[in-house]
Amino acid sequence: MSNEFDTRHLNLPESEQYTPVRATTGSLNDALPWVIEFRVVGTASTVQAQVHEAMVIGRADPQTGNYPAVDLGPHGAYHNGVSRQHAVVLVHDNRIKIKDLGSINGTKLNGFQLVAGQEYRLRHGDELEIGQIKLQVRFAVVPTAEAAPGSTAPTHAAIPVLGRGEHILIVEDDPDVGKVFKIALQHAGFMVTVLETGASALGAITQGVPDALVVDLMLPDMDGLDLLRYVRKHESSPVPVIVCSGATGGYQMNQAKESGANLFLTKPVSVEELVKAVAEMVKKPAPNLAAS
Repeated sequence: MSNEFDTRHLNLPESEQYTPVRATTGSLNDALPWVIEFRVVGTASTVQAQVHEAMVIGRADPQTGNYPAVDLGPHGAYHNGVSRQHAVVLVHDNRIKIKDLGSINGTKLNGFQLVAGQEYRLRHGDELEIGQIKLQVRFAVVPTAEAAPGSTAPTHAAIPVLGRGEHILIVEDDPDVGKVFKIALQHAGFMVTVLETGASALGAITQGVPDALVVDLMLPDMDGLDLLRYVRKHESSPVPVIVCSGATGGYQMNQAKESGANLFLTKPVSVEELVKAVAEMVKKPAPNLAAS
């Protein structure tokens, strides 16, 4: 099988992997409104923190003026051994990492005890143990009204028009993520359809093949890879496919490659990365991925 696959997010040493977080330079300087959700395991509680350079996890202490970005105080932090400034989530070098701040009771990542002061990669779906509180990590996006004052949603002025009305089909089961992706790509000059299930995507593709496909791996009715394999098997002409997912393990990335994806983008993804990736895919013919 002859595959042409963008390897910016695949099969690279940890030191060379590039995971886009936000656009910070150039004309695309508006970040998608990503947040990190920390779901308190065993409860229905969720703590959210807007993605920025440093997000301290701990418990608030008004007497000392300590107010961490992720305050576990309401979740029994004191009795569960959470320090005032227990750990910090860092965004730098286009990566999201976690570092224990020398807490008394330590921090664990997926059961592994972190060495205080050292940084470790943090991914969608990871489990943190802060003291005795377990948190499931999830990258999410919270859209804001496009015309609202102070909105962080992408605006027409922030996004250059790179498209010429090409039809982009987004298959994303999170309606908030789909909404923000649609806003960004429409302002970039593309015609966008957002569908939430694999079945609805198959029906739409049967009616007319899009100019590019953006697919999440985790869909409610099928694996996104199954959708990709079906498209590759039945397409009359190759369609560029971008997998955009929070599942960042090497296994998932290699499966996407083998299933015929042209590019793998890791959530959270910036406006710049999303728009440029789609523009690059539609301006050049996708390779024939059939067995040669």
